[in-house]
Amino acid sequence: MPFIPRLANTMMPNRVLALCQLVAYKSLSKQQLSDLLQPNHLNNAKSQFSDVFRLAKEGRLIEEDKTIDKVNLLVNKKDIETPTTFRRLISRLALSKSDLMFYKFTSWYLMRGAKVFGESSKKLADEFNSEMQFEKDSPNEFNDTNINAWKSWASFLGYGFLNSGVVIPNTEIRLADLLMENKGLTRGQFIPFAEFMKWLSTTSRELDGGEIFNNSKGAGELPSQTLTLGLSSGLRALHDHKIIELHYQSDALDTWFLTKCNTHEIVMEVSEIKIRR
Repeated sequence: MPFIPRLANTMMPNRVLALCQLVAYKSLSKQQLSDLLQPNHLNNAKSQFSDVFRLAKEGRLIEEDKTIDKVNLLVNKKDIETPTTFRRLISRLALSKSDLMFYKFTSWYLMRGAKVFGESSKKLADEFNSEMQFEKDSPNEFNDTNINAWKSWASFLGYGFLNSGVVIPNTEIRLADLLMENKGLTRGQFIPFAEFMKWLSTTSRELDGGEIFNNSKGAGELPSQTLTLGLSSGLRALHDHKIIELHYQSDALDTWFLTKCNTHEIVMEVSEIKIRR
């Protein structure tokens, strides 16, 4: 969950969700939660629980009332019923904090396109730290452990699919969540693709055209009206699943360019989009 400068490998989405669901189920103390979620015979140090508890607490998902020695849930129970509702909750809460390093790294990662297929976690950390000009041992400085933690959350939140240690950029799930939760777009008829991109830039600031994306290193290197691999893949996937329909009008005055894919019916150019549902 991207509520702290650097994530640890122990801070996995399923563990945070399990903690929140247990807090919602029964009024318990921090020690009782620890004993249930990480029994002594598994790990006497309780390091995993401590990390997960801190993350949930800093993210204002839970609070510890020390006067009565109980932990309380701070979010709606409906938002933690399933991994899907939890994913949407985390995105809403986290993106309200524009300075989170998680999203700066996410935007930077998506800009790299196909290069990420051959980059190790250490390579990514070194490149990111260099481009962001972080000082040695800065609180924001990333290492390969932090990158691996980012991968679990990035794939959970819908920015790609984790395969053999690599997050394959594909924003299908993130886009589907946005379309479900935001009703600002015209549905059932084609609209200019530029109108869709304007909506996207204000709705999801970490994706192409958004404030976080535009302020990231490398944003100016993308040709005008050219989309990243992650957004292009996500749009094509939604097109294939008939959630949206992409179309290119040959005489269109305003043309946008997806990352080229010769094996898909939408090879590159697009000028309008229909939101089906």
